[in-house]
Amino acid sequence: MNLGLQRFTSGCSKYYLSTEACPFCRRVREAMTELDLSVEVYPCPKGSLRHREIVRKIGGKEQFPFLVDLNTGISMYESGDIVKYLFQQYGHGRNPSFGLLESTLFTGWVPTLLRAGRGMTLWNKAGLEPPKKLELFSYENNADARIVREALCELELPYVLHNVGEGSSNSELLLKASGSKEVPYLVDPNTGFRLGDYKKIRSYLFQTYSTTS
Repeated sequence: MNLGLQRFTSGCSKYYLSTEACPFCRRVREAMTELDLSVEVYPCPKGSLRHREIVRKIGGKEQFPFLVDLNTGISMYESGDIVKYLFQQYGHGRNPSFGLLESTLFTGWVPTLLRAGRGMTLWNKAGLEPPKKLELFSYENNADARIVREALCELELPYVLHNVGEGSSNSELLLKASGSKEVPYLVDPNTGFRLGDYKKIRSYLFQTYSTTS
């Protein structure tokens, strides 16, 4: 599998392997929202057929989150270490916001429990990986965007995640793509699909990327 990266609007090229329901992965995504980063995400749900093997080969163990930054050649586990690294490398002197390194219980486990573990396990009818990566405009604390990311994880679909938190430089890219600044917004270059309604996006993903058998 080619692990080379596609294009990034943030200038920060890296890929990040995770599970949507993991609170420690959420911590890293919160940092990426604060830092306005665009990243390639390779979902690794339980039962993953493709991407967990990548983590084992590169990092030596099956643990999440796992970050590889091709700008620096750095790869690492442990959410706290990843957050500190991201701010050191891309924070322009900023420090993580108050509570970011201590908030796993409340910002991570509680939403996962409320969502009954969605985004944790591979869908038993998940299909093949498409040739082109999907693109998702999102920010971490948006509940509707989480539902879309859960579906992408359960279907093990790699995607480019454009974080568009308040004041994001990616907002103009979102506005150009969708005509608004509302998230979530999904672009599928494999089919030409573009839509911003999370219910329709979720339905589209399962209809398009599930097997019929």
